[in-house]
Amino acid sequence: MQKIQLKILDQRLGKEFPLPHYATEGSAGMDMRACLEEPLELAPGDTHLIPTGMAIHV
Repeated sequence: MQKIQLKILDQRLGKEFPLPHYATEGSAGMDMRACLEEPLELAPGDTHLIPTGMAIHV
């Protein structure tokens, strides 16, 4: 598996908000949590930019 470098933008990541992780063995992708101050509800068809607290350099 190839490793990538992450820059954590929000210091709450890993403390108040869980770090990305594989939920089950054999998962194809990692679960990433949103860094939100309050709940956000989206209606069908709505879009919204969701902050994650990190930047990935590709």
